[in-house]
Formats: sequence, structure tokens, C-alpha cells
Amino acid sequence: MAKPTSSGDSRKRGSIRARGNSLQVRVYAGVDPVTGKPAYLTETVRGTDKAAHRAANKVMTKLQAQVDGQRSASTSVSLSYAIDEWLRTADIESTTRHGYVGYIERSIRPTLGDISINKLTARMLETFYGELRRCRVRCNGRPFVEHNAEGEHDCGKLKCKPHKCKGMASSSVRQIHSIISGVLNAAVRWDWITSNPARIAQRPRQTPPQPDPPSPAEAARLVEKAFALNEDWGTLVWLVMTTGIRRGEVCALRWSRVDFDEGIVEIRRSYTTLRGVGTEKDTKTHQMRRIALDTETTVLLREHLARCQQRYEALGVQWNADSYVFPGTRGNDPSVPHPPDAVSSRYKKMAKRLGIDTHIHALRHYSATELLTAGIDLRTVAGRLGHGGGGATTLRVYAAWVAAADRKAAEVLGSRMPQIDRNIRD
Repeated sequence: MAKPTSSGDSRKRGSIRARGNSLQVRVYAGVDPVTGKPAYLTETVRGTDKAAHRAANKVMTKLQAQVDGQRSASTSVSLSYAIDEWLRTADIESTTRHGYVGYIERSIRPTLGDISINKLTARMLETFYGELRRCRVRCNGRPFVEHNAEGEHDCGKLKCKPHKCKGMASSSVRQIHSIISGVLNAAVRWDWITSNPARIAQRPRQTPPQPDPPSPAEAARLVEKAFALNEDWGTLVWLVMTTGIRRGEVCALRWSRVDFDEGIVEIRRSYTTLRGVGTEKDTKTHQMRRIALDTETTVLLREHLARCQQRYEALGVQWNADSYVFPGTRGNDPSVPHPPDAVSSRYKKMAKRLGIDTHIHALRHYSATELLTAGIDLRTVAGRLGHGGGGATTLRVYAAWVAAADRKAAEVLGSRMPQIDRNIRD
């Protein structure tokens, strides 16, 4: 084997050594700030003849320039380590973090966790995304049984079934891409790598939103059934239907945010539960918004307030303006809000009994589409929904209804234009 040749001190400047039918150029890049181990830049040149040695010397000069200019990656830590550091330092809400950790532990870490971040490429990421779209467990294509327990067991009793490939949804793969990109962006900021390969990696196309609001007839049946079940429940469904607020926002609503004189409700907070523990947090867009209420909604809320105050007085429970509008624990404790999951579950069961395939979030779509169909401008609808971007999100989600409203606007304008005497000829 040929002896390594060096340019100056091999520790500081680098070396060229034969590896089979190639030459490996190796340049010392300092001490890894994370692992404390020596870091090197390496590159391979095909061949071992004089021409290959000349090319290797040019490569060494290039790598040395990278080191001198501090343009080289300063660490070779694994993606798994970078993920842990990112999770430790990133400002992520608890529910979002919980979802991220699920994707990380199930999909990202088992596949890419041991790879050094300075060796990750766009092609690796795209291959990973493609495998997830084919099969979420990334099987090798050979038949096997998905066991529901480890160790020896009776597959018949546990209903273990043969594996069937089921690809991950595009939205889930895009979420995984977002997590990896966030980790690698942090690694760039920390000078661990010089560039983020996720920036150029192609991710699955975003599926166009397909809102499916209930029809006006179905909405009427739903709200009628809600009031028949319980007046408090009916008021909640009515409020969501007329304002388009999110389920977490209606659960977090307090009486101090309802202005009866002005007919306005302020949306400042959202309520969420994680592992049975409920917490208040900012709204999805981290913005406060004020939504105007119609006369009927204002009257219903006044009646709901009167019922709540009478109920608490009979129970000897203290009520104040900071009490929740829709409390949980069967409405007997104003300091505990109604859980969002319970709202979704109850609404889904009610709709199922009516033979309507829908969910609570569809009432938000109903509110938006009814306003757009009525000719309300896009910016106003976006403001009521709490969409950011000045209506860009609203336009993307409700493009079909915006087009219908545009057609209605054209007809209105056409009806106001002066009539043309078609008997006049040039």
C-alpha cells in the first residue's frame, strides 16, 4: 500500500493516501465542539497515477481553503443528537411538541437517527419520504405478521394480522419534513453544518384543502337537535356555527370576553388537553380578534348567562366575570372549561344519530362558506376565522366559494350597468 503523502503537518494541513484504486484526501478541520474529537474533511479522487495525484493536490488545496475560511462543517454529530438539542432549546407548545415527538420516535429516529448530520443529503431525505409514502413502517416488501404483543403469544386471541402496506399521508410526511428541516436549520445556526439539505429536498405536494361543510338544511337539523338535547349545548353549537371559532377557542371563552352592549366577543385564548391535563394557550395564530355577534346570538348568550348564574347560586358556587362560558363537569363548576375532545365526541354522536357524516370543525367551514356565498369580502371572513396572511389562507381553503361569490359580484355589477340598445347598428 502506498505511503500517505502530506502537505506540511498532516495533523494541521492534511494528507493523501491510497485506498484501493482511489486516493483519499483528508484535511484536519479542528476539534469537534460537541464530541471533542478531531474533525476531518475528506474527499476521494479516482485513480492512483500522476494525474490523480495532481487532482488530489488540488482537492487538498480546496479543502484547506474551506477550513481556513471556516466554511466547513464543524461537527459530525448524529441527527438523533441534533434532534435532542433542538427539542431541548426550541420554543414549542406542549401539544405541538407531543405530536413532534411521536413522529420523531416512530419514523425519524429509527431510520435517520444514527446518520451524521454533515452526511445527510437531499437524496437521502427524498428516498426516506418516498418509502414512508409507500409504507409507513418501511417494510422490505416481504410478507410478515404484525404481532400485537412481544414474546410468545396466541396470535388468534390477540387477532394478529398479516401486514398490509399503508402509506403515510402526504400531510404527515410534510410534517416530518418540517421537523427535520427545523433541526437542520438549528444545526446551521449553531455552525454544526454549512447548509440545510432539507431546503432543497422535494417533499410531497400539499393536498388541496377540501372543506365539506354541512348544507343549510343539515345545519338547521343539527342546531335544532342540539337545543333539544340541552339548551347549553345548543348555545355552544349555535355560537360555533355563527362565529366560526375553533373548538379550543369556544372552550376557553370567558364571560369577561363577551361584550353584550357592543355585541362583540373577544377571542384571546384556546384550551387544549394532553394526557388528561388541560391547559390554556394562545390561539393558533397567536392573535387576538374581535368578532361581531348578531342579535339572535346575543340574546341566546344572555339567556345562557342567566341560566349559569341561577345554577351556580342554587349550588352555592361562586360565579364571576372570569368564569368560563361553557364549563365542564356537567356545567357545575365555572372554573373548569368544557374539554375540547368531549365537545367533538358529543357533536359527532349527535350528527351520527341524525344520519349526517360531519364533525364540529365543519361548522367553521359552514360559517365561512355561508359568508362568502352571501358576498362578504374575503378580508372580513379571514378576520372572523382568525386566518393570517390577509386572507391568503382563506382564499386557498375556500377558493371554490370565493369563485362563486365572484360570479355573484359579476352578476350584480352587470345588473347595474346601463342597458344597451341592440337595435343601434354601426
